[in-house]
Amino acid sequence: MHETFDALKRDFEKLQDTLSLEIEGGGSRTGLMAIKDHSVDIGLSSYAFDLDSVLGANHGVKEQIVAYDGIVIINNDLNPIEQLTREQIGGIYRGEIVDWSELGGEPGKIMPVMRDQNSGTQKYFSEFFELSTISEDAVIASENNEIVSKVYEDKRGIGFIGFAYVTLNVRELQLPSIKEKDTFFIAPSFKTIRQGEYPLRRGLRMYYEDKENAKVTSFLSYLSSERAQNIIEGNGLISNVSGEEPLLTEEGLTIL
Repeated sequence: MHETFDALKRDFEKLQDTLSLEIEGGGSRTGLMAIKDHSVDIGLSSYAFDLDSVLGANHGVKEQIVAYDGIVIINNDLNPIEQLTREQIGGIYRGEIVDWSELGGEPGKIMPVMRDQNSGTQKYFSEFFELSTISEDAVIASENNEIVSKVYEDKRGIGFIGFAYVTLNVRELQLPSIKEKDTFFIAPSFKTIRQGEYPLRRGLRMYYEDKENAKVTSFLSYLSSERAQNIIEGNGLISNVSGEEPLLTEEGLTIL
C-alpha cells in the first residue's frame, strides 16, 4: 500500500509546487492512532477497524475506501502444492498441520511466514482463518517483500502477501471460490478479486478527521482523478473511485 502511495505522492507533487506529502510506515493501527493523536493528516489501513471500539465514541474520524486488494497465499515455486482449503491454511498457521506430507506434498517441515501484530493484513488474515493460536514455527516478517524473499529462499515456506506484491519468484495458491465453497478452486487475478469470486478481498482505507482541512480535501480530490486511478491500478490494486479533475491547495500533508 505504501508503494502505491509513494507513486501517488510523486505524481501529486508534479501537479503543483505548493503542497508536499510526507509518507511514513508503521502499520495500520499506527496510522489510525496517529490520527487520534493529531500527528498526521491521513492514516492508511488495510484493515477495517471498528472506530468506536478503538477510538471511543465521538471520535470524529472518517473512513474512505481508496482501492481493493487481494491477499494471496504463496509457497515456494519448487513446492508441488498448488491449492489449499481454508481449513488447511488455518491449520498450518495454528500449528495443527506441521509437515507438507500431511497435505499431499513432499515430506518436510512447514515454515509459515506471517506479519507482526501491528499489521492490518495480519489482523485480517487472523480473523479470516480463525487463528486463535499461532504456530510456534511461525516466522515474523515486517513487510510483504520480506515474506516473498523468505518463501522464495526456503522450499518449506508459505506466506501471504497483497496481490500487488506477487512476483514470478513464488507460486500463488488457488483457494476455494467464494461462490463454490470447497468444490472449485480459483486463482487470484484482477477479475476474480474485482468480481468478488476470490475469497480474500479487502478494502484499503484512509482515515482522516471529520473537519475542514483544505490539505486533505485537495488530496481526496486528486485520488478521484483518472490519473490517480491509473496509478492505483498500475500498482496492482483495484480502484474504488470515479474520475474527476483534482483540486489543488497549499501547505504540507502528512500520511502514515
